[in-house]
Amino acid sequence: MKEVFRDHNFCKLFFSNLFSGFGQGMTMIGISWCLVESTGSASLLGSTMLISSILTLLIGPYTGTFIDRYSRKTILQIEQLGGFTVLALLAAWGFWGDYQEWMLILIYLSATFMFQLHEPTQAAFVQETFDQKHYKAINSLLEIENQTALVLAGAFAGYLLGPFGLHVVLLFNALTYFIAFLLLTKLDYVFTLKKQVEASPRISWMEQFYQSWVYIRERRGFLIFGVAALIPFIAVMLVNLLNPIFVSQSLGEDVKIYSLGEVTYSIGAVVAGFLFTWISQKVGSFFHMVFNYLLMAVVLVLTVALPQGWIFVLLSTFIGWCNVSTRLTRQTLYMDLLPNRFMGRVMSFFRSVGTLIRLLMLALFTFMLDSTGATVGFLIVASLLTIATLGIVVSMPVLMRQVGSLAATAEDKQVSTNQTS
Repeated sequence: MKEVFRDHNFCKLFFSNLFSGFGQGMTMIGISWCLVESTGSASLLGSTMLISSILTLLIGPYTGTFIDRYSRKTILQIEQLGGFTVLALLAAWGFWGDYQEWMLILIYLSATFMFQLHEPTQAAFVQETFDQKHYKAINSLLEIENQTALVLAGAFAGYLLGPFGLHVVLLFNALTYFIAFLLLTKLDYVFTLKKQVEASPRISWMEQFYQSWVYIRERRGFLIFGVAALIPFIAVMLVNLLNPIFVSQSLGEDVKIYSLGEVTYSIGAVVAGFLFTWISQKVGSFFHMVFNYLLMAVVLVLTVALPQGWIFVLLSTFIGWCNVSTRLTRQTLYMDLLPNRFMGRVMSFFRSVGTLIRLLMLALFTFMLDSTGATVGFLIVASLLTIATLGIVVSMPVLMRQVGSLAATAEDKQVSTNQTS
C-alpha cells in the first residue's frame, strides 16, 4: 500500500473521493431522516427510492457506453461540478425558506445518480491508469477512504442536522464537491481508448451495450456470478430504507442512534478494507466471499430478533464489513477478468440488472412496510442473501479458473517475448 500512495495520481484521486464522500454521506443521512420524520411514514422515502431505481434502470444502458467512449477524468469532473451546482443552489434556498418535499426528493435523486455514475467510472479509470499488480491495494484503499468519509459523515450529521438544519449540511456538501473537483483537475491522465473509439464512431451506444451482453453470455458462470455478486449491495440499499423506519418506529430512538449506526457500519467497512488483502490470501477469495454472504444474512436476522438500540449500532458494524468484503472481491475479480474496453459497459449491465431487482424489492417494501413494519423487510433481505450464496458457490470457482488461465497465457506470452528479444 505504501507504494501505491507514492503515486501522486492516486493521492489526488484518494483525497478527492474523501472530500466528496464525506459531504455526500452527510446529505444522504439528512435527507433519509427528513423524509421519514416529515411524514411519520415509510411511503415517501420508499417512493423516492423507487423513482431513483426507475431512472437508474432507464439510463443504465447508456451509462456504461458513455464511460467507455469518453475521458473518465472528464466524467468524474462533470459529476463533482454538477453536484456542487445543484447543492449550492438548494442550500441557498434553505437560508430563506423551508424545503418542500419535491426539493428533498430532487436532492436524493441527484445524489443517487452521481453514485451510480461514479463507481463504474472510477473502476474503469483505475484499471486504465494503474498496474494490475496494484488492483487489490488500490481497491482496498479506496474502500477505506470511502468508509472513512462515511464514518465522519455519520458522526457529524447527527449533531449538525438538529441544531443547524439541513441547509447547512447541503452547503457543506457543496463545498466538498468543489474541493473534489479542484483535486481532479490536477490528475495526470490520457484517455487510452480514444483512438479505438474514434476508429469505430458509427457503433451506437445500444449496440455497444449489446456487445457487453454477448461478452457476458459467452463466458460460463459470468451471468450468475454478476447477478449474485450484486445482492449484498442491493441488501445495503434496502437496509438504507429499513434503518430509519426501524430506528424511529420499532426502536423508538432518535436520529443520533440512526447516525451512530452509520458510523459503526463504516468502521466495520474500514476494517474490512484494511484486512481484505491479508484475509483473501489466508483463506482464499471464494471462502471469504461465501462466509460474508452468510454472515450478513445472520446479522440481519439478529437485528430484528434483538431489538435494542445498542445492538442495532453494534450489528451495523458487521453489515459494513460484509458489504465491503464482498464488493472488493467482486471488483478485483472483474479487473482481473475484463478487458478495459468492456469495463464500463459490463459493470453498467449488471448495475441495470441489479437496479431492476432493487426496483421490484422497493416496490414491495414501499407498499408493505407501513402495515408490517421494518422487521419483515429485514427477514426478506436475509432470505435473498441466502439464495444469492448458492449462485456464488456455483459460479465463482469457474471464473477463478478463467482468471488463472488468462494469467498463465499472459505469462507465456511474456516469456516468449523475452526469448525473442
